[in-house]
Amino acid sequence: MLVRILSLSFVLFMSCQSMLAQEGWEDVEDRVGQTQWNNMELKEGIYRTFEEFKSNSPSIIGEFELRTKYLLLKDTGNAWVQVNEDRIWGCFKDGKIYISKDEGLWRCINVGRLLQFATIKIERYFDPNPSSFGGAGTMREQSVTKQYFLDTETGEVFILNSRNFAPYADQEPSLKDFKPKSKNKVAQTILLLKAYNELNPLKLNTNE
Repeated sequence: MLVRILSLSFVLFMSCQSMLAQEGWEDVEDRVGQTQWNNMELKEGIYRTFEEFKSNSPSIIGEFELRTKYLLLKDTGNAWVQVNEDRIWGCFKDGKIYISKDEGLWRCINVGRLLQFATIKIERYFDPNPSSFGGAGTMREQSVTKQYFLDTETGEVFILNSRNFAPYADQEPSLKDFKPKSKNKVAQTILLLKAYNELNPLKLNTNE
C-alpha cells in the first residue's frame, strides 16, 4: 500500500511541477545538481541531526541507497535494512540534498542559504455525500502538497509563503526591484527565494 501511495505521490508531484511551470517559474529546478557549496564539498552520507549537516559531518557514511522514498542502509552483514526517516535529519547522495519531513525524504530543489523542498502526503477523509451506489458516505483519499524552506543558519523549517519569506527578502534591497513574471503568489515567492539563494550560497561550518 505504501509503495502504491509513494508512486502516486511522484506522479502527482510531477504533474504539479508541470502545472506551476506554466505559471512562470519553469526555471526553478534549472540549477539542480549545481549546488552552491561556498567553495567546499558536502560529504556524502546520512546526517542524524541538523548539527551534523551544519558541520558537514555525517555520522553514517556506509553504503546506502534511496529507493522510491525508502532509505536503505547496508549493515555489517551485507544486508539492506530500512532506515527510519523520522530518526534522521536527512542525507546527501549523488549531488543532491534530501530532508526528512512529513514521513519521507524529499529532495531539495533550490539550494543556497535556504533549502526549498516540497512534500506530498495522501490523506484520507470522510465524504458524507452518498455515492452513486447508495450508502451514507464513503472514505476518500486526496494528495496534499506542502512547500517548505529550511534556514541553514538556524535549522528552522517554515511553510513557504510570502509572509515567512519576507524577513529574508528585506535583507536584500536588490530583490525589491525583482518582479517575477507570475500571478501565482507561491510561484512568485519561489522565484524570489531562488534569487535570494543566488546572492546567499550555502555555508557550512567545518574545521577542514
